[in-house]
Amino acid sequence: MKECVEPPFPQKDRFPLFCDIRGKKALVAGAVAARRCRTLCRFSFEILAVAPQLDPSILALERQGLLKTARRPFEPRDLEGAFVAVAATDSRETNRQIGLLARQAGCFVSVADRAEECTFFFPALVETETLTIGVAGDGRDHAAVARAAGQIREVIG
Repeated sequence: MKECVEPPFPQKDRFPLFCDIRGKKALVAGAVAARRCRTLCRFSFEILAVAPQLDPSILALERQGLLKTARRPFEPRDLEGAFVAVAATDSRETNRQIGLLARQAGCFVSVADRAEECTFFFPALVETETLTIGVAGDGRDHAAVARAAGQIREVIG
């Protein structure tokens, strides 16, 4: 048996995982989640975007058949069958509720206004036709993550 080699830094609490998401539901709750919807639409999720008022770019994605929308506040039933959820409403209490319910349901969740309530972080993505590279930090320095992703984009062209 091989011996585990210790890295030169402490163990990390987040593991990058590229998994098969074909046909899996992604819930995006909140009017401020347009960027997350645009990212998720590049993957094979079945996306439901829920908010009383939806960004025009989300409605454009709906017209293209890339997601479905519900123009109303979040309801707990929205999480039924969800693999991943994004809580990006303008309400701290609603985001907290989505995070709690998603965690209880075993659903990965990103809570926009509280890193400590997230079970996953959205990575900065670097994509080509055949590669998807995710760059993530520990939630403290978003600018460093963006710089690293930019440097990777320069290298892979």
